[in-house]
Amino acid sequence: MTFKYAELNGDDNINARVGYQFADYVSEMSNGRIKVEVYSASTLGDEKTCLNALQIGGGTVDMYRGNTNSLSDYGFKKLNLFGLPFIFTSRDTMWKVLDDAELGQAFLDEGIECGAGMVGIAYTDEGARHLFTTEKAPIKSLADIKGLKIRVPETQLMMDTMTALGAQPTPISYSELYSSLQTGVVDGAENGYPGYDSNKFYEVAPNYLLDGHTFSPGIILMAQMKWDQLSPEDQKILRDAGKKASEWNKSQIEEEEATLRKGLEEKGVNIIECPAEDKAAAQEACKDVWASYSEGIEDVLQKIIDIQK
Repeated sequence: MTFKYAELNGDDNINARVGYQFADYVSEMSNGRIKVEVYSASTLGDEKTCLNALQIGGGTVDMYRGNTNSLSDYGFKKLNLFGLPFIFTSRDTMWKVLDDAELGQAFLDEGIECGAGMVGIAYTDEGARHLFTTEKAPIKSLADIKGLKIRVPETQLMMDTMTALGAQPTPISYSELYSSLQTGVVDGAENGYPGYDSNKFYEVAPNYLLDGHTFSPGIILMAQMKWDQLSPEDQKILRDAGKKASEWNKSQIEEEEATLRKGLEEKGVNIIECPAEDKAAAQEACKDVWASYSEGIEDVLQKIIDIQK
């Protein structure tokens, strides 16, 4: 069996490397019987193209490493809570939630329950997402993004988040972001260290504000139609390989972020620490976003908060 696995980032990005690790583990655990072919750098299309392909049963894309903040438009509600702005206080508390049997593990099957036609295999971690802007739009704090055109993924949650923070959300395909920053179509965007560095966004947007507005995990998804064709034994192989890939990801990400930050500073990137009071004010400004996306599942949102205490 061979499955096509899509990733938006290039091979040097940790998200892509997690995909290759996952593929290696699957091959090893199945004695080469199951093969996962990783297509990086948006080779199989942008995010919507990949998610739509999963929804209709795979073929062009069988697996996709997406972000949990991009799933609300596909019927996910519980899993989408992981993408709420400022919902996680740190990487450690995020993984405390993801590793919880009742929430994190159970949520991997939400794509079946909600009818999205996707199955979650494992979580990934590319770090907190931060804001960055062009030289023409310098920023020192979150207050400075008010009125700026900020590129967001093509998802309603991120648009609502940027609106709550006073920016003008501008959905643009990831593959078009560099040129959009270069030509002034947008004033800035948001991404974690790995994506910001590997896509060389610093060349056209050298102001990097460490606001950590979302710490939303990535998720390896598979078309449910493909998943349902697997035996329980093969499904377990994919799950176990996914867990091993997650553990590898955890062991790499913090050191990688430190290395990337040092490299960016050496390249002249203006890295700005976000004041604590700024984050507190931003979290308060986003409370309506929390309320909107947790309607009917407020108890689940509270569990996410409580587990982190």
